[in-house]
Amino acid sequence: MSRRTEYDDPIEIVRMARLAVKEANMRAARMQGQTTQQLMQRVKDLKYWSGEIDRELADVKEEHDDLLRCYRRLQLCLDITGRSSRCNESCLAVRRKKVQVGDHTSDRVDMELHKEKELMTDTMKQMKEIGERVERQLEVNQSARKNLLRDLTLKQEAISLDHKSVAIGADGTKTVIRTPDGDRLDFREGAPLQRMSEYSEWIENTGNNLNYAARARVHSRKIGQKLCQSIREMAHQLRTEAIAVEALLKDSVRNWQEWKDNLHSQVNGKDKEIKNADGAIEEISFSLRQKSGPLQVALSRQNQRGLRPGIELCNDKAQHALHQELMMLKGTFLSLENQLDKAKESRKKLDNDRDKLQRKLDICDHNLTIDNEILRQIRTSYPHEIQLSGFLLSETKEHR
Repeated sequence: MSRRTEYDDPIEIVRMARLAVKEANMRAARMQGQTTQQLMQRVKDLKYWSGEIDRELADVKEEHDDLLRCYRRLQLCLDITGRSSRCNESCLAVRRKKVQVGDHTSDRVDMELHKEKELMTDTMKQMKEIGERVERQLEVNQSARKNLLRDLTLKQEAISLDHKSVAIGADGTKTVIRTPDGDRLDFREGAPLQRMSEYSEWIENTGNNLNYAARARVHSRKIGQKLCQSIREMAHQLRTEAIAVEALLKDSVRNWQEWKDNLHSQVNGKDKEIKNADGAIEEISFSLRQKSGPLQVALSRQNQRGLRPGIELCNDKAQHALHQELMMLKGTFLSLENQLDKAKESRKKLDNDRDKLQRKLDICDHNLTIDNEILRQIRTSYPHEIQLSGFLLSETKEHR
C-alpha cells in the first residue's frame, strides 16, 4: 500500500498535462491575438505616416517645380538682360562716332548710357547671385525628396511584410521555423538579424525627414517669392533707365534738328549775302569799265593841250574844267577800286563764314543721323519690361 502512494495517479497526470496544454494554447492564442492587433495597429500607423510622407512629397515636388520654373525664368531674364547690355554697347559704340562739340563730358546721353551700363552690370551680378542661391536650394529640395522617398519605400515594404505577418496567423496554418542554432532568436535561417531600431528612433527619423522637407519647402517658397519680386524690381529699374535714355536721345535729336534748321537758315542767309556781294562786285567792276573811257578821254585831252606853244599854254577856264574833270574821274576811279577791294574782301569773309557754317551744319547733320540711328533702329531692339522680368501675365504663378 505504501509502495502505491509513491507514484502519482497517471490519470491525474494526464488530466493536469491536458489542462496545462489547454492553458498554454489559450494563452498563446490570446497573446497571438494581441500581437495581431498590434500588427494591425502598426499597419495603420505605417499607412498614416506613409500618407503624411506622400502628402509632403507632393508639396515638396510642387514647391520644387515652382522654384525650378522661377529658375528657368531667371535664366531667361539673364539672357534678355544680356541682349539689353549688347544694345547698350551698340549705342555707346555708335555714339563714339559722333563729332564732339564742346566738352564731351557734358553729353547727357553718354552719361545716361554709362549709367544704364552700370545698372545692367549690377543687375546681372545680382541675378547670378540669386541663381546660385536657387541652385543650392534645388539641391536641398532634391535631398529632402530623396530622404522622403527612401522613408516611404521602407514604410511601404514594412506594410507589406506586416500584412504578411498578420496573414500568417489568420489562415490557420502552422509554420515552424527553426535554425541550425536551435533556440537562438537573433538568427533567422542561419543569418543574424540586423539591429532593431527603437520605436523612439523610428519616430524621430520620420519626424526629422518630414521637418527637413517642410523647412526646405518653406525656404524654397520664400526664395521663389523673393526671386520673382527681385526680378520685377530689377526689370522695372532697367526699363525706367531705358526710358530716361530714350527721352534724352529724343531731346538730343530735337536739339540737333533745331540747330540744323538754324544753321541751314544761316547758310541760306550767307548764300544770299554772297549773291548780293557778287552782284555788288559785278556792278563796281562794270562801273570801273564804264569810267575808264571818260578817264582816257580826259587824259588824252590834257596831254593834247599840254602841247600848246608858248604863251598859249595857259591855265584857262577850259584847263580848269579839264583838271577838275580829271581829278573827279580819278577820285571816282580810286573810290570804285577801293570799294571793289572791300567788296572782294567782304566776299572772301562771307565765303569763310559760310564754310564755317557748312562745317557746323555737316557736323550737326552727322550727329543727328547717329542719334536718329540709335533711337529709331538700335533702341527699338531693347526689350520691354515684361520681357525683362521673364514672366508673362498669363503664366505668372501666385505664390502663397
